[in-house]
Amino acid sequence: MIQLVVACHGRFAEELVNSAAMVFGEAEGVHAVTFMPGEGPEDLIRKYEAIIAETGSADDVLFLVDLFGGSPYNAAIRVVAPTAKADVLSGVNLPMLLELLDSRDEKSTVADLVASAYNASFEGTKAFRNALPTASATPAPAEAAAPVADHRAGRPTSGHMQIPLLRIDSRLIHGQVATSWAKAVKCDAIFAISDEVAQDELRSKLLLQVAPAHLQSYVITVDKAIKVWHNPMYADRKVLWLVTKPGDIVRLIEGGVDIKQVNVGGMTHREGCKLISQAVAVDADDVAAFKRLHEMGVKMTLQQLATSPAEDVMPKLANVKF
Repeated sequence: MIQLVVACHGRFAEELVNSAAMVFGEAEGVHAVTFMPGEGPEDLIRKYEAIIAETGSADDVLFLVDLFGGSPYNAAIRVVAPTAKADVLSGVNLPMLLELLDSRDEKSTVADLVASAYNASFEGTKAFRNALPTASATPAPAEAAAPVADHRAGRPTSGHMQIPLLRIDSRLIHGQVATSWAKAVKCDAIFAISDEVAQDELRSKLLLQVAPAHLQSYVITVDKAIKVWHNPMYADRKVLWLVTKPGDIVRLIEGGVDIKQVNVGGMTHREGCKLISQAVAVDADDVAAFKRLHEMGVKMTLQQLATSPAEDVMPKLANVKF
């Protein structure tokens, strides 16, 4: 039988599975996976792989996640990519889960369940007073805004691109960045800067998949970012820069990139790390890099959301010892 893995931010998956049990009754092969503050994609992958190891089949699994492009989705994609049949479906809700519990049997395939889940989710959306479009009348998505012209084809200009925001975020491009931050800074492109991720074809593809359609987005190395910064062809671009660790910002500045302010949004907890906020965990190398940036005159603030108040990073590091 197909295993259903429900994975969501916070404890939503647990409560969703519990709610389904109230309606349908207890069912086998349904697994709830939480994604809590301080955790990252690697934590989710370990949880997913533990379920697969316990159930014994990598192919007969359907992941049901909350947000397209969120960490539960991205981690699940990395797990199912090597398989032949497993799949990931975003937008999980109670009608979808109940339909799957009711329609799933020994003959069901993952593809069968994906189709059933989508139909149930669509049919489960009703309004008491306002008419909703039928499936056949659902309007097509609006055309994405035309991409910003490639400036390599134009006349060289002088100066450097604008960086309205340089953010440290272990997840690089994800829901908060694609919506809240991209809108707040009104950028026309996104750079996800990481040597490790740029060399990982699957992870790069996932990041570009969740980037806003109207923004040009790139996954590049630190050295490539430095080269682009110095290229006058890009002088009139307004680009949101994302990195995973403060050490890469030190490298960018040493490469000549003019950086005066850094938003510290999220750094996943790893072994040997210490939390300085709910969403930021640092190791000894990170602390050294933050102190180096402080010496360079860079202002660094903790701010997870564009609407959150900003806090100075340095006082948070005062009592961190390794």
